Amino acid sequence: MENKFSANLRLLRKKNKLTLAILGKNLGISKSALSDYENGNTFPSLDVCEAICQYFRTNLDDLQNSDFSEMSLEEIQENSLNRNSGKKTHDKLDFNDPYNQLVFQNKLLNQQVEGLQIQLQLVKQLIESKISEIKSLQIQIRLLEEKFKQ
Repeated sequence: MENKFSANLRLLRKKNKLTLAILGKNLGISKSALSDYENGNTFPSLDVCEAICQYFRTNLDDLQNSDFSEMSLEEIQENSLNRNSGKKTHDKLDFNDPYNQLVFQNKLLNQQVEGLQIQLQLVKQLIESKISEIKSLQIQIRLLEEKFKQ
């Protein structure tokens, strides 16, 4: 399942016409931490996720799994409200329960691992590209050396 948390956080911030600095101040989070969340470099703690959800009047499931790009702020909040009211109380994720906290943190860590695996693949491709470039340059050097010897 694709994690849409980063993109949705950025969309919510922009739809609310907030800068990173203003949102960070309102949430008690640094501007750079918010930037890292929006870029998918890091994932927030449970407390920060709760604060973000409360601030934007949405739920974590929607923030993480829905696509907010085609929705208005009203639709986003209404969908979250409808989902929350349609669930039974015991179906809601209770962040006070240590087990639920661990489950959520495990999901976030798995997503971080997936992100790091993608970054590793990109670095490997870059290394392969650079190795090919070096080999090409070595061949060109040999050809030039042969020309000068003649």
